[in-house]
Amino acid sequence: MPRRRRTSRSTRTRTSAVSVTRRAGRTLATETNKAVVAIKAAPATAQARVKALIDSGRPALKRARAFVNETGHDLSRQTRTLRTDLAHRVSDIGARVEKERRSLGRKVEGAVKTTLASLNIPTRSEINLLTRRVEELSSKIGTLKRR
Repeated sequence: MPRRRRTSRSTRTRTSAVSVTRRAGRTLATETNKAVVAIKAAPATAQARVKALIDSGRPALKRARAFVNETGHDLSRQTRTLRTDLAHRVSDIGARVEKERRSLGRKVEGAVKTTLASLNIPTRSEINLLTRRVEELSSKIGTLKRR
C-alpha cells in the first residue's frame, strides 16, 4: 500500500484558503447567473402578459400601461435588491479572503522562523540587534581610547 505523503500545516491552510475562495467564487457566479436570467426573462414575461390582456378584450391599453409601469417598478426594485445583495456578498468574500491571507501569512512566517531556528540561521531582527550592540560597544571602545 503506498504511503500517504504528509502535508505541512501551511500547505493545508493555503489549500483551505484556496478552497474557500473557489467556493465563494462559484456561489457568486451562480447567484449572478440567476439574477441575469431573471432580468433577461422579465421583458418576455411582460410581453406575454400584455398580449394576454389585449387578447382578452379588456380595456387593454389602460391595463397594459399600468402593468408595464408596475413591471418596470418591480424590475427596478429587484435590480436594486440584487445589486445590494451582490455588493454585500462580494464585500463578505473580500473580507474572508483578506482574513485567510493574513492568517496564511502568519503561519508561513512562523514556519520560516521555526525552520531558520532549527538550522541555526539568525533572523533579521537578531542581526539588527547584534549590529546595534556592536555599534554601542564600538562607541564605548572609542570613548575609552580617547581617555
